[in-house]
Amino acid sequence: MAGSFYRAVTGALTLARVALTGARAPLFVSWNLTFRCNLRCAYCGVEDAVGPELNTEGVIRGLESLWKLGARWVTFSGGEPLTRKDIGEIVGAARGMGYSVFISTNGALVPKKEDVIRLVDHVTMSLDGPREVHDAARGKGAFDQVTRAVEICRDIGVSTSFQCTLCKCNVDAVDDTLDLAESLGVPIMFQPATLRLDSSTRPNPIAPDPESLRRALEKVARAARQGAPVLNSPEGIRHLAHWPRATDIWCGAGRLFCVVEPDGRVLACHQFQFAPEAPSKARRAEAGESQGEQFLRMDPLPGCAACWCGPIVELAMLARFRPGAWRLAVRRQLGLLRGRRRR
Repeated sequence: MAGSFYRAVTGALTLARVALTGARAPLFVSWNLTFRCNLRCAYCGVEDAVGPELNTEGVIRGLESLWKLGARWVTFSGGEPLTRKDIGEIVGAARGMGYSVFISTNGALVPKKEDVIRLVDHVTMSLDGPREVHDAARGKGAFDQVTRAVEICRDIGVSTSFQCTLCKCNVDAVDDTLDLAESLGVPIMFQPATLRLDSSTRPNPIAPDPESLRRALEKVARAARQGAPVLNSPEGIRHLAHWPRATDIWCGAGRLFCVVEPDGRVLACHQFQFAPEAPSKARRAEAGESQGEQFLRMDPLPGCAACWCGPIVELAMLARFRPGAWRLAVRRQLGLLRGRRRR
């Protein structure tokens, strides 16, 4: 618990230093360990991005090099990170270095990977809505898999949260989704689906109607004011309500966080590489170059004014010292600390 509190305090100080002085530190790392996935979700095109993956030793060396630059939180994502056979070894190594380790998963493989889940600090799971909505987006049986994963995490004392991507399939089911999250005792964050399929240049056929999205976010904001377990701050919700209109936002890509792709490339932002305004040729890692070295020579994004990723939006609100975002962050951190104390 003392280590978690120390990381929270030093993390807040690093965030303030980066936001106020223009310094750079990869405090938060999102590592896409693989683009392989056991599901085919309606708004995701991750299968378009499947390619080479770093081996176990390569990932661990990369984590070490980023730690030396100030990285303290890592989220292992994908694709589905639990499909990697070496996920336990990778998570164990990250914890041994001192990282706070999060895993972002669809939940289906959690029963088979309980030994890995016991090692992490937090599990984020995708939830699209009630059973019929969730299964329509992800496949029959997916809802039962995610609720079972929540039960397992609760039984072993690992905190959880939901990520809900709003699209045509579920934009009218926000009230039911909020009720479900509250009944399960799991906080939830909302974000809009992108105009392109995630991890792809193909258009997203189920991107939400902007007006429907705004109505849904009004419900989220109202529920949050009434005490629902919503992880979007008031300021973050107001930003998301501008979707898809270009809206200025502080950009921490390449400044405060970075993304590592399965092949070891370090990017400022995963989604930006698929945007029309992105450079036509991404800079490749040089032979033998570590992830830390890639971060140091990487150009931070100037800001694309099209950021709709819930967690990144909240990070931007923290960097701009928005009071609602800071209140929410403190409450969430205290909740995670209580979760660890119950183990």
